[in-house]
Amino acid sequence: MIQRKQTLYLLLSLVVTVACLCMPVAKLEPQGMGLSTLIYNLGTVVPDRGINFSNWPLFALLVVTIPLEACAIFLYRKRPLQAKLCAWSIVFCLAWYVYYAFALLNGFGHESTFHLQFAACLPLVAVIALFLARRGVIHDEKLVRSADRLR
Repeated sequence: MIQRKQTLYLLLSLVVTVACLCMPVAKLEPQGMGLSTLIYNLGTVVPDRGINFSNWPLFALLVVTIPLEACAIFLYRKRPLQAKLCAWSIVFCLAWYVYYAFALLNGFGHESTFHLQFAACLPLVAVIALFLARRGVIHDEKLVRSADRLR
C-alpha cells in the first residue's frame, strides 16, 4: 500500500517544502544605488550588515510541516490519522502565506522594489499536493469501509 498515489503526493509536498527552506523567497532591490537584499525563510541577508533573523516564523512554520508530511507517508495503515496530518500540514502551509504577506506589508519600506522569487510558489504546490493526498486517503478509507460492510 505504500505505492499509492497519495504517497507520491505526500512525497512531492515533502520535497517541495524542503526545497522552499533552502531557496530565497523574495528579493529587494534599492531604488538608487546599492546591493540587493535576499529574503530567506530563516532571515534576511542584507549586504554589508549580515543576516537579520526577523523572518524566523516562516522557517518555523515549514519546519513543523516537514515532520507532519514525513509521518503521513509512513502512516498508510492508519488512514484517518493520515488525513488529519495532511489537513494540519495544509493549515501550516497556509499560515506560512499569511505570515509572508504580513511580513511583506509591514517589514519593508518604500525605498526598495520587491520581487517575488520562485520559492514563494512552492508552499502553494505543497498545499495542492497535500489536498490531493488527503482526498485520496479519504477515498481509500471510504472504500475500505464499504468493503467491510459487504463481508
